[in-house]
Amino acid sequence: MFAGILKYIVLLLIFVGIGIWFAENPGQVSIEWQGLIIDVPIVLALVATVIVIAVCAGLYRLWRFLRTSPRILGHYRAEKRTHKGYDSLTKGLVAVAAGEPGEAIKHARKAQEMLEDPSLTMLLSAQAAQLEGDDKAATRFFEEMSTTKGMEFLGLRGLLNQAVSRGDTDEALSLAKQAYRLKPQTQWLATSLFDLQLEKSQWAEAEATLETSVKHKLVDQATGKRQKAALMVERARRAESEGQIDAAIRLLEQALKLENALVPAALDMARLLAKSNKQRKALSVIEDIWKYNPTPALYDLFQKLHSEPDALKRVKLAEKLAGQNRKHVESRIIIARAALEADLWGEARGELKILLEEAPSARVYALMAQLVETENGDLTGARQWLQRATQAASDPAWVCQSCGDVSLTWSAVCSKCDSFDSKEWQTPPQAVTQVLEGPLEEVEVVTDPVKFPSAT
Repeated sequence: MFAGILKYIVLLLIFVGIGIWFAENPGQVSIEWQGLIIDVPIVLALVATVIVIAVCAGLYRLWRFLRTSPRILGHYRAEKRTHKGYDSLTKGLVAVAAGEPGEAIKHARKAQEMLEDPSLTMLLSAQAAQLEGDDKAATRFFEEMSTTKGMEFLGLRGLLNQAVSRGDTDEALSLAKQAYRLKPQTQWLATSLFDLQLEKSQWAEAEATLETSVKHKLVDQATGKRQKAALMVERARRAESEGQIDAAIRLLEQALKLENALVPAALDMARLLAKSNKQRKALSVIEDIWKYNPTPALYDLFQKLHSEPDALKRVKLAEKLAGQNRKHVESRIIIARAALEADLWGEARGELKILLEEAPSARVYALMAQLVETENGDLTGARQWLQRATQAASDPAWVCQSCGDVSLTWSAVCSKCDSFDSKEWQTPPQAVTQVLEGPLEEVEVVTDPVKFPSAT
């Protein structure tokens, strides 16, 4: 403020100084034009000159205003139109959120008229059409978005959701791949693509998607390793079905390196190695995994590969395998089974006694029934043990952790709920009680060795 006042004072002093100077140094300006001579004091001539300059400047400004006013007015009208368009766009989005299709469509159309950029209104128009149930219109808008720069991902997402809703998995998979190429770090998209690939049994493609998800930290390293191993087992099974035995073995070998306790991988690998005349290596695979996750199927395959007809030698084989994990329940059970087949009742009783104390189950009670019957011919005692078996905890099986489905066979995807990598070898949480038909006295006791289901 002080600087402004000082400026005006300085200007005033300058003009006063000029006036004083002209007063002390008077003069005239003579103008001769067509014989007419006009003498004018110099001060008046200067004032007239200033007035002429000011008038010319004013006329020039007026001319510029008249020249640019249409553009200015047009810009003003465009701004007002854009403001109304954004207002309609906002109201339309609110209507969509409120579930009012009529209001949403009305505001979408108004926004479309007001806004020059169609990409701003396409999403609203598509959502409004979906809300009203007009799938064809929604599809048209989403398709237009999918070819509009900057809107491709939104358009593909809308089309993907529509394909999933109508159950068109082929189209959904194609759209998911296109969207994934644009944004591979999007969590929901990576999951959707992975699930669709699993549904189509595209194991190799699913593995590639999983690896990318691990790379982008959408899936943690431990989960990624376990799931990759499961996918490799499925890939190996497909390779085997196509006659590519060596490729299947390599895949199973990689799977076991990632997850050394994956029983299905070990079972398949041992079986294929034996098929390829690599008996010793096949047996080694079974012995190695017995250290981590013993199952009945591993023992059954172990004995099958040995093909030993002598029952006493089969006991030695059972003891050899059990030695890899001697205190495990399965190790005691396989020794008891082999001992009963060889009529080594004392050895069988010793293992079963420990099992009755530490891990009683239907299998243990069934083995006890076989023991008392074959050793002493005690049919009554055998019936009592069999009755206890019907009320005991179920034998271990592959249990889906998502839906609880129980199966004796393993697969990467649950056949009941389609969840992936959800099966674990465990005792089912709710044992199913088997009811013996008829009075206990009428139950026929089977004298053949008890057969146990295999887990694959």
